[in-house]
Amino acid sequence: MAIRQSETMGQHIKQSHTQNQGLTRALSFFDVICLGINSVVGAGIFLLPGQLCSLAGDAALWVFPMCGVLCFIISLCFAEMGGMYNKTGGAYLYAREAFGPFAGFLVGWMMWLSSIIGWASVASGFGLYLGYFLPTENGWLSKSIIAILIVGLSAINFFGVKPGARTINFFTVGKLLSLLIFIGVGFFFIHGNNLSSPPFNKGGQGGFPGGNFNAAAVMALYAYTGFEFVVVPAEEMRHPQRDIPRVLLFVLLLATGLYIVIQIVATGTFPGLAASDKPLADAARYFMGTAGGVIIGAGALLSIGGSNAGIALTSPRSLYVLSADGFFPKIFSKIHPKYHTPYLAIIVNTALTLLLSLTGSFKYLVAASVMVSILQYIPTCLAVVVLRRYKPELERNYRIPGGYCIPVLALAICGWLICHVELEVITATVVAILVSLPFYFLRR
Repeated sequence: MAIRQSETMGQHIKQSHTQNQGLTRALSFFDVICLGINSVVGAGIFLLPGQLCSLAGDAALWVFPMCGVLCFIISLCFAEMGGMYNKTGGAYLYAREAFGPFAGFLVGWMMWLSSIIGWASVASGFGLYLGYFLPTENGWLSKSIIAILIVGLSAINFFGVKPGARTINFFTVGKLLSLLIFIGVGFFFIHGNNLSSPPFNKGGQGGFPGGNFNAAAVMALYAYTGFEFVVVPAEEMRHPQRDIPRVLLFVLLLATGLYIVIQIVATGTFPGLAASDKPLADAARYFMGTAGGVIIGAGALLSIGGSNAGIALTSPRSLYVLSADGFFPKIFSKIHPKYHTPYLAIIVNTALTLLLSLTGSFKYLVAASVMVSILQYIPTCLAVVVLRRYKPELERNYRIPGGYCIPVLALAICGWLICHVELEVITATVVAILVSLPFYFLRR
């Protein structure tokens, strides 16, 4: 009976994907690169350097190199899986193909939550940098601008994937330019004394490997989360199996290099880094004057706005694919006849993101975003092992070298990260999973 139900469910899913859903392959290789950069390089690097310095002290300079290595190992698993499939879904699709509909549903549910929480956290970060330009008492004005940003980006994506991609491309150029200005000018103002303290001299109170360093590493992971969404709109890419592995590896290497240099410049130029909630703008104002703070503050808004644009494009696709496969009402997988976008999924995600961004705190949203991202990494890493063993005939445009060593190491990394997530966040995640179960069993 269980086998028969599983086969029936699998046939239904395959039929839903073989039907022409109206999505168009409009994203070029350059569009996918910009989508990747926007998905990763965004709010995190503009908001976290100060908090990392506060948590890890002298060892803060080592946080991004370590996280870069950890995320690169995990991204190799996404690169292999992305080189195998050309359908919309990302981690949901990989879990479903490797472990069946129930595992796929749970991962898809977490992906959808992750996209909404991630978007809300990035929008909240946009509000923090707005404070650099607005009067001190700006609560209502800041929230109004955040609401306009979310609704405006959703409207752009409503009218087609290509306008959304062009918006992302614009923000990408703006964010990279501002970060390069910060690095290029700030490099000449670094004081060696700020960087001269031995990084491992405090044990558990700030040096490696201490509890505060571990907490900083989990928080820094937020600056990397987002690469997993590059694979989601594969069905709207021209050459997804070729482009996804290349883009993932390039973006992670670029992001890690940028983050390391930016943390060095910020730490070496600005003594008050640990106390700043707008660290790059405050550091730029410290060594470049008011004009420098304005330039980097504006660049931060461009960068965080770009991250919003990237999530606005990918986020509704998670709801769309769950609906297309029958887990949610079919209405959410409806494609607009003119613009070829999942317009009802876009409207639902916009409403939920607005609610969360205007009510949740940035710090809690960051922790929740990291946790639900890790729950996408684990099944993807496992899927590499399972599909190599049971479906070796599937064509792979990229194959991780070293046999099973990298996927197993990636799983160990995910386990280590979960062990250092706050208990409240883990509890909330378990509750979110339990809430999802009625949707699956009602579908059956």
